Amino acid sequence: MQREKFILHRAQGRGAASEQRWARPYIGAALCVVGMASSAAVMAAGITVNAGDDVTWGASMDLGCDDLVVNGILNAPGVAFTRVGNVIIGSAGQLNAANTTFEVTSSWQNSGAFSGAGSTVTASNACSNTSTAFSGNTNFANLTATSPGLQLNFAAGSEQTVSGALTLNGVTLTGQGGTAFLTLAGGGSQNIANVGVNGVDASHGTRLAPTGTNVIPNGAANNWFAAKTPPVTPTAATPVPVTGPGGLALLAGLMLGAAHWVRRRSPGSSRRKAD
Repeated sequence: MQREKFILHRAQGRGAASEQRWARPYIGAALCVVGMASSAAVMAAGITVNAGDDVTWGASMDLGCDDLVVNGILNAPGVAFTRVGNVIIGSAGQLNAANTTFEVTSSWQNSGAFSGAGSTVTASNACSNTSTAFSGNTNFANLTATSPGLQLNFAAGSEQTVSGALTLNGVTLTGQGGTAFLTLAGGGSQNIANVGVNGVDASHGTRLAPTGTNVIPNGAANNWFAAKTPPVTPTAATPVPVTGPGGLALLAGLMLGAAHWVRRRSPGSSRRKAD
């Protein structure tokens, strides 16, 4: 099946309301997508929404490891986007994706706005990638990463917040160039096992993997795993002062007692008692 790159845009009609259209620039065709809501996945070599455009997309889409780029407004409720290379939300972009699922492979880059109540973003190695990067700040409903050996790289200073379910298994999480934040909001749930963490701070929310251990020895993992028990510091013995009157009297008593004991144990003392 031939895959085309879709550029979604709003084309102006003659003296009428604007019409949502998508274009396949390489073959010069433009077809209306209003009301498009097929349950079958469409194969595409990438989707781009240009700045200033406001588009509604209703078809599930297999991007074949190419990108979803949103520089305008994309409304895609209940859609399944699979094998996405990069999800890129530009500074003027807005992705409205209630109950939508995203399978992201290379990166999730959010410089704009994401609204995804009930949605799930899954970091995957479906495109033979070994890592998935996250940059910008995003509020996710559900976030999942369970591809064995996948490395999740979070940009320094960025914060990814999960309000629903956070599912991590067999992956590593690292802060790139500094500390990043992964926050599970109050009321959210977690299913985390066999993960390594270094440079990803969870202190803005619920402790993560509270009964687990870090696969990365000595990895920086604030508010992750079982809380460490502080070492017990032995209490030092309190010295008895000997310079005061009480101390001198005690010392003298001890010395007299020792001398009396020595006399009783000496041989001469025993003979005198016998006589």
